[in-house]
Amino acid sequence: MVRTEVAGHRELRGGALKLLTRRADFGYGNARLRARRADLLGRAGYEALIGKDVDAILGALSETPYGPEVEAALTRHHGAHRLREAVRHHLARVLEEMRSFYKDRAGDLLDVLLSRWDLHNTVTLLRGEAVAPHTEDALLHVYPMGALGDALAREVARQNEFAAAVQLLVRWKLPDPETARGLGEAWPDYERTEDFPALEHAVTANWTARTDGILTTTGNDGAPLRRFFGRETDEKNLLVALRLREALRRGETDGLPVLEGYGVYLPGGSTKIARFDDAIRLPDAGNAATALAAGHEEWRRPLERWADSGDLAGLQYELEARRVRDAAGLFATGDPLGVDIPIAYAVAKETEARNLRLIGEGAARGLDPARVRARLVLFDEGGVP
Repeated sequence: MVRTEVAGHRELRGGALKLLTRRADFGYGNARLRARRADLLGRAGYEALIGKDVDAILGALSETPYGPEVEAALTRHHGAHRLREAVRHHLARVLEEMRSFYKDRAGDLLDVLLSRWDLHNTVTLLRGEAVAPHTEDALLHVYPMGALGDALAREVARQNEFAAAVQLLVRWKLPDPETARGLGEAWPDYERTEDFPALEHAVTANWTARTDGILTTTGNDGAPLRRFFGRETDEKNLLVALRLREALRRGETDGLPVLEGYGVYLPGGSTKIARFDDAIRLPDAGNAATALAAGHEEWRRPLERWADSGDLAGLQYELEARRVRDAAGLFATGDPLGVDIPIAYAVAKETEARNLRLIGEGAARGLDPARVRARLVLFDEGGVP
């Protein structure tokens, strides 16, 4: 089966990704990423930026690997927008460069990892077009990489109507034929109901089911990636379940919805859907937390704190912070010759981008540095949690 290059995105002819049977060779690419690991910002690097104004932050970043993106942003944008654009384009560039480090089976697995950002870009564009078509506001949150580079993303965002943007994605098979097909199949329901969360869920569920199906065929090579995606899916499902529980307690719904298949949940996780539904029927929050944490030791303490406080946003932040720290920790604990290293690097860079956006927002709005610092997910130098 022959590879083709489409819009800078490596894919296999014949549509769905098919992985080869021989052992993946991550050696060269992982050596490149380990060398780049030293450039990741750590606690000291962030601390040097917190409390500075946007110009000073840009000046400091210009002396780092962000330099090319900072230089480009300074000539094209103004104010805090310069920092957001520099961070957005830098993350897209370094993630896209990872593709050139791997080939054959390792390259296929790297493509599966990076398809996570294809999904993000697609959902972000759809959300933006549903709310404010033709404004291109959504582009501020799109990472120009993979199938949805700057030009194609901008073409989608400039459509005058939401339906036109969807038709464009479907017709051009973006970001890939399977996702476009799933969007096309879900669109008639949206036209009847105008329920955007349901449309977003359908697109996301299509991706999680398909990705999990691909990774089940990859054996030990793809196992770390399947665990990473599965944990993310489980935690999304956990939060959905707890929101349903809150709605029941507030009387916003008379009962749990009658579900077909996965219903409001996403496929691809390791936790049975029945466990979520059984747990959220328990009237006592402590008992619900205990039931939900069974089999997920990493959930136990966060859920105990949720049971005491009822702070669902705090639970979401804590779960995400733990997940990304564990993923970045694969630099030290994962297989040095496996997909663990690309996972660690990609997550560390994504977290770095998130932290820089928060610091930039704090600078632009004059927020208390302590408030900004509390929202960061921090690693030591080199991405070590």
